[in-house]
Amino acid sequence: MPGDDFRFTTELTALDTSKLDRTEKRAVEGLYRTKEYLDTELRERLLEVESERDLFRTRVDRLQAERDALRDRLDGLEAERGTVAPDRLVASLGDAFTSARDDLSEADYAIGRIEVDLKANVVGGGDGPQFQLPDLAESVDRETLSTLRFDLRPTTRDDAATYDPIPDVRDRSLDEAREAVRRAGFTVGEVTTEPGDADDVVIDQFPSPRSVAEPGTAVDLTVSERREIDVPAVIGNDLDDAVAALSAAGLSVGEVDAETRDEPADAVVGQTPAAGESVPAGTAVDLTVSVGPASDSDTDAGSADGRDEEGGGAGPDLQAVDGIGPTYADRLRAAGVTDLPTLLDRDPDEVAEITRASTNRVETWFDHAKRLLEGE
Repeated sequence: MPGDDFRFTTELTALDTSKLDRTEKRAVEGLYRTKEYLDTELRERLLEVESERDLFRTRVDRLQAERDALRDRLDGLEAERGTVAPDRLVASLGDAFTSARDDLSEADYAIGRIEVDLKANVVGGGDGPQFQLPDLAESVDRETLSTLRFDLRPTTRDDAATYDPIPDVRDRSLDEAREAVRRAGFTVGEVTTEPGDADDVVIDQFPSPRSVAEPGTAVDLTVSERREIDVPAVIGNDLDDAVAALSAAGLSVGEVDAETRDEPADAVVGQTPAAGESVPAGTAVDLTVSVGPASDSDTDAGSADGRDEEGGGAGPDLQAVDGIGPTYADRLRAAGVTDLPTLLDRDPDEVAEITRASTNRVETWFDHAKRLLEGE
């Protein structure tokens, strides 16, 4: 019998076994059984390959659907125009990659490092910085388009990439944040600063606490930095101009009080803190504006509501106190405070609530009112 047995398996059906001895017949029978076994095994392997092919096609279809959904989401963002909050944009991309990562893991693939070059106008808004995306009708330079880079790498079931949750270190000191990041198995990346009320307090982080990443991933931190600003001089300016000047300097406007002064209406006649004083960024500056000179009717009203009407028993009028003009006096009279004794009987916090003035200002009124009564 030739050594190449498999060549004869295709001719077994036409073989005349009458000319073969017993040994040769057994050999032929063995070859036939081998042929049947190989045919059966080949069919089973073919079925397995076809099943794996169908499974892979299903996974490819799912990935294509995810890709189409991602495209639709991006198209929706482009159609919205206007502004998009940074956390919304980042969360949208993160959700898409999370879904793609789960599907790829079933095919023994994983998403590697992700790099995003986002080119968009950054504008201010009531809820903080916003990304302003180009309108669909605009012509856009290719150089201004955003770039998204990521790599796919094969994995095995025994050597799959592991992902850990990013710790939330916001509102912690920088030292505490570094330690928390280290304990979680990550490293601290770039540390940037922004103006704030305190030094070295974490106000933002990337990746965000909602995401997961491979151990050793760098976590970038944004920390607050207390910055001192010289208060600009706004006395003599119109109220709108004063507000604009304070905002441009990085300060805010606090309480705005009105007093009767010879200056034109809405002219700023006082400010606290004073001009030139160094204060932290974002400090509120209280303003006092003029309501214009007192008219004859205001003077008559003050006499009627004060001492003249009572025949001298009530003491000096409310407007005799420095800082209490017609507006504050009217609010006090409406609450039943018609003279200085009645004023001093009230609690300073209650008077501040009635007049909508600061407690410090009210305490100054009380001091002056006491001196006026003691000097009678």
